[in-house]
Amino acid sequence: MTSHYMECTVGSPFKDVFRALSDYFGNVYSRKFGKKGELHKGVILGEEYFLRTTSSAAILIVLEEHSLNKTKIQAIATAGGTGLLGLSSGVHSAYIHKVKAVLSECGFKLENQKELSNFSGSP
Repeated sequence: MTSHYMECTVGSPFKDVFRALSDYFGNVYSRKFGKKGELHKGVILGEEYFLRTTSSAAILIVLEEHSLNKTKIQAIATAGGTGLLGLSSGVHSAYIHKVKAVLSECGFKLENQKELSNFSGSP
């Protein structure tokens, strides 16, 4: 199974970033953590079926509030391969790029972007 990793910082409030990503990707699970006056964290888990490869991919997004207008995002997408060779045909990478596209479409500016293809371990 192959994975694709992405991390970035968004110069916007945590609640706005979490809501946008949760609405689009949180079809399996999403939850915010933190009490009033504390920095918040969030977890979003999603799954999507990709017709072109006849397989599903999963995505895990972790959000951390760093200040009133700064949210750190880490996302890992993974996909099982299909066919005799078990190839995912880049579905996991495409899923990560959807995260970036959704953030951009919602008007968020991504900073400090980092991506790792064929991810297997710590960033």
